[in-house]
Amino acid sequence: MNWNRKELRKGAWNTVFKRGTMAWLALVAVCFIFAFLGVDEFAQSTFVNGIDKAIGLDTSHVASNVEILKDYAVNTPIVKDVPFIHSDFVIGLIDVASKSQTWIIKLLGANAAYLERNTGEVIIALLLSAFIMMIVHFFIQSAAIVGKNRYAMECRYSDKVSINRMFAPFHFKHLLRLIWTMFVYKVVLFLWNLTIVGGIYKFYQYRMIPYLVAENQTLSWKEAKALSKEMTNGYKWKMFVTDLSCIPVMLLKLVPIAGLLVAVPFDVEIDVEMYFHLRKRIDSEAFVERAFDGAPYYKGIETAVPVYLLQDAAVEVPKGIKIKSEYRLTDFIFFFFSFCFVGWVWEVMLHIVRDHELVNRGTMYGPWLPIYGVGGVVIIFLLDRFKADKLKLFLMSMGICGVLEYIASWILDFFFNSHYWNYKKFFLNLNGRICLVGLLAFGIGSLFGVYIAAPKLGRFMHKKSRKTQILICAVLSTAFIIDLICCALFGFNAGSGVGGTYN
Repeated sequence: MNWNRKELRKGAWNTVFKRGTMAWLALVAVCFIFAFLGVDEFAQSTFVNGIDKAIGLDTSHVASNVEILKDYAVNTPIVKDVPFIHSDFVIGLIDVASKSQTWIIKLLGANAAYLERNTGEVIIALLLSAFIMMIVHFFIQSAAIVGKNRYAMECRYSDKVSINRMFAPFHFKHLLRLIWTMFVYKVVLFLWNLTIVGGIYKFYQYRMIPYLVAENQTLSWKEAKALSKEMTNGYKWKMFVTDLSCIPVMLLKLVPIAGLLVAVPFDVEIDVEMYFHLRKRIDSEAFVERAFDGAPYYKGIETAVPVYLLQDAAVEVPKGIKIKSEYRLTDFIFFFFSFCFVGWVWEVMLHIVRDHELVNRGTMYGPWLPIYGVGGVVIIFLLDRFKADKLKLFLMSMGICGVLEYIASWILDFFFNSHYWNYKKFFLNLNGRICLVGLLAFGIGSLFGVYIAAPKLGRFMHKKSRKTQILICAVLSTAFIIDLICCALFGFNAGSGVGGTYN
């Protein structure tokens, strides 16, 4: 089969620049997204890092905060008392994590008092963030390149390709296989690169794998590997020489903006051209997209609109689960204020029983606690559809309420240096923000809300005329907004039995 480097370059150039300005900008945007996320095109790191600095994602002024974290960590009981955990190991771990997750230290270190109060929480956040990003890098980023390849492949056949098509390969049914195939691909290439010469050879031998998976997500690693080897058999040297012939354009990658506008999209499309050229060499059932058998798009020449077997990715809802809630917006607004009031009464009564004192336990001046309202509405909105499984609903309610309560406590602590509850004396607490007893109470309360309170409150509202429902919601919302304005002017409610500001 004739291999014409000039025709390959011409095809790539046509896809990038001859389909119209909007099509070119869309392709550039997709390439930029992947470069910005660190998935591909590391040659553009200078430009991307410059953007990071402009929006505050990069800083070198974190050394003092890192030292605070190290001093705290080496003096914790787990480091002092556990024989196999050494301080040098912990210090090294913090060093590695802080270099890759500088934004965590910059963000949480913006409030020095918070950092001093919650040093352990900052360390956990730092290490957890580093671990998550490691998982993302090794598994998710390896697979994400398939989305870019799919978009670039479809650009060859149309001037109107939706950016949503870069998500098309990630259907839940085949997602784990796709992630695993691309992970193994990256690991195998890395191991071969240790041999240098073998790495170059295998790079070209396996070069079609990300494009094969972009066309057919059902391919396993072994199937994709075998097919790529068959496609590139006898053509690896020609592919190498083709890469050399593109060096003048590739040199533009050294110029940040020009690289993203010209060289990066051209580099993607030259690979696409090689893929479709090699695809014609063999006959395989793995080539499932018949639209890819057609002629590429040329402006001014009428061609049929390509129809793909691969549909847009969509969220698949399990059978038996309701998608639409039976409650209306006015119902949820009424639920919010009802749960706000019930929460406020609960906290006031609890304080009377425990401390024999009547105080307004709310963060605001009115008889409401917003965290209870938010929690109640979120539970009913998300979990009402799981009514058939009480245990699942109970456990999910505990998890959701725990997350909401932790976030609310953190916001008060970090942004306002305040606290309205502290569970540090309770069994199984997490930094005093949440505890097991509280979560069990929230789980029971959620069952009451889903099975009893929400249906009764809903029926109460539905008995009213639509105008009356809107009027009730408007009056309650107006009173709440007035309360918020008072809090903004005079500060949040504080005093005996209410919590307050840290010294």
